[in-house]
Amino acid sequence: MKHILTIIILFYSQLDGQDKNSFNIELVNERNYPMAIDDNGIYSIIIDDKQQSIFSLKGITGSDKRDNITWITKDEFYWSDSIKKELSTIVDSSTFTSDGVGYSTLELLPKMKGMMVVIYGLYYDKVDSVRIFVK
Repeated sequence: MKHILTIIILFYSQLDGQDKNSFNIELVNERNYPMAIDDNGIYSIIIDDKQQSIFSLKGITGSDKRDNITWITKDEFYWSDSIKKELSTIVDSSTFTSDGVGYSTLELLPKMKGMMVVIYGLYYDKVDSVRIFVK
């Protein structure tokens, strides 16, 4: 009986591929920029030489509740599009989830070539990150 209970608990914890107490983020390359991921999980991305390159960050919470994910970068990066007078961060600072998934927009700039960008997703007491080498 004890083994059956253990199997049931393991089964339910793997439903939908997510433990309900987990959190992870990943980079989504919807515009098909040349990209590779090495054995350490570091993304290498070749971006546009003249304009910003746009990506999505996907945060997976495993929760059915509508929750908030906070996004921050290790270093400060800002840009301006000459229309707005204020500077903008390269990642949206906060997003809400729907069905356990939340998305944020990431904008990599030509002046960031040669840099390592680290982005953190924060969900309650959980933190995950992606590391991107910009080429």
